[in-house]
Amino acid sequence: MTAMRFVTAGGLLALAGWIAGIPIESGRALAESPWQRIEIKADEYSFTPNQIRAKALRPLELIVANGGHEPHQFQSSLFRNQMITVEFGENTVRGKGIEIVNIAAGATVRIKLLSPPAGEFDFQCRIPSHHGMDGVIRIDSDPNSAPP
Repeated sequence: MTAMRFVTAGGLLALAGWIAGIPIESGRALAESPWQRIEIKADEYSFTPNQIRAKALRPLELIVANGGHEPHQFQSSLFRNQMITVEFGENTVRGKGIEIVNIAAGATVRIKLLSPPAGEFDFQCRIPSHHGMDGVIRIDSDPNSAPP
């Protein structure tokens, strides 16, 4: 959404939001997204964070940024038998059975799952010289569990 340039336009937006019961902050409507978004940084030779928590059956987006100087991979048992969407730059790939996502140095990818199952799933970079780049995604089935 483009920021409003006129105070009057922002004021009208706030008034409309107030009348409709939509929370407003600084002239922008605050909408709670159904997506669980988790940012992960890949470097030589680790993922941060390497322990991830999310909730089952809620859309999950893993945003993996390669801050290193070498290419990395993001492979997870969570992706097995799941329909996933991978966005990188202007490109999007959707499919079932995608298990490894390659990430160029300096690039960011978005990996989306609409309905992740509950369980514990490993993730890692499988490039042979990148030993130690691994972690765990814990997806909790309890809707009252701690937020991700």
